[in-house]
Amino acid sequence: MELGMNVFLYAPELTGHPQVYCRVIGDILLEAGHKVFIAAASDQETVWSDWYDIEPFGGHGNVCFLDTRSFSSKGDDHLSAEELGSLQKKYSIDSTLFIEGEWFREQFIRIGHGEAPRLHGRNVAICSRANHWCFGEDAYTGEKKTVFGSTVRQTCGRVKRALFNRSESDCYFYETILMRKRVVDSLIVKDERIAEKYGSPVYWMPEIYRVFNDDSAVKQATDWDQFSEPIKEYIKTAGAGNVLLYFGTGTWYKGYDYFLKLAELDESTFALHAGAPERHEPNKPLFFDTSALRDSLRSQRRLFETNAFVESSELVDLLFNSIERFVSTHRLTLSSGTMLQALEAGTPVLVPGTGLVGWRVKKFGLGKTYNYLDEQDLARAWKEFREEPVDKYKERIQNYMKHFSRDAVRSFFLSQLCG
Repeated sequence: MELGMNVFLYAPELTGHPQVYCRVIGDILLEAGHKVFIAAASDQETVWSDWYDIEPFGGHGNVCFLDTRSFSSKGDDHLSAEELGSLQKKYSIDSTLFIEGEWFREQFIRIGHGEAPRLHGRNVAICSRANHWCFGEDAYTGEKKTVFGSTVRQTCGRVKRALFNRSESDCYFYETILMRKRVVDSLIVKDERIAEKYGSPVYWMPEIYRVFNDDSAVKQATDWDQFSEPIKEYIKTAGAGNVLLYFGTGTWYKGYDYFLKLAELDESTFALHAGAPERHEPNKPLFFDTSALRDSLRSQRRLFETNAFVESSELVDLLFNSIERFVSTHRLTLSSGTMLQALEAGTPVLVPGTGLVGWRVKKFGLGKTYNYLDEQDLARAWKEFREEPVDKYKERIQNYMKHFSRDAVRSFFLSQLCG
């Protein structure tokens, strides 16, 4: 295909990584001479100010923002297949990228069943939750799910769903709808094992975990002035090899409670939480009393907290370049952006020994692993990890991270979207 294409980025929900994806992929497409259409649930007046990563696109002549709610007959954030197809036709879209393909699952199935018309142009879907389909792995623990449940009732339920509700299964959605019926032209996954197993039309994408070459106002955000010197002083006092970094909001899926518990178990460890305070989530109880742990660590001067979202990209770089080793206490064992940020800084990692993160670390020699959700084994592994020379993993980390460079990301998405 020639230059000057119209490329549609469908991301009705911009919170978190979809915003970063739109910024990075949008930059790449604009750089190559294409026009970018971003469809999300936000109004034209506030989208550029509310979503700081894509703020630089505001006023750009080759970026068009579309509020999905304005094109939905029900005013919904998400569009139906008919509504999306109408937009593709109206704006002469050549290629569409579904930032989260699973968001459009019901509509893809309707298309596959002939209940909705096929979409226009080339359609590419990033599916980040494909591990259960391919390996039977739980999205969080990384453990393989079997037909046998913990109770007879649970086992019977799984057998029934496998025999009589196959059309609702992940296998049916990915293999029959997306691949066999070719509802999409490319199925993009974040787990290289899946692409190796199936081949075309399944492709592995280099994970996008940050904005490259950020020269926006975010780079010089005011939190640099507020926190850079105190963080430097805290790390200097603690010693870089003793600092345990937790980056991001204090959440269940990132194992915020295990981060604090590890610091408590090892009295030579200094905890550094760079991110927003703890966020409680319904039906996701933490295993440890985080309030008591924080009080105890603060009384020992072993906890530094920004208590605010980190905006400055310079401050992010300072954090990951100032520590000697990074520990992931995540409950979610799919691809981890914070793990990749640490590796980009040349920092070896300690992660749960399960799921994609565990496989990558063991396969490519990027650090060490510990038993999932086992705080005693985590403390043991952390102690052993700190006794190893950090240069032990240096060359392997450098070689591995070449796969995630901007050039690699650019080449991949231009080939997928623009031919």
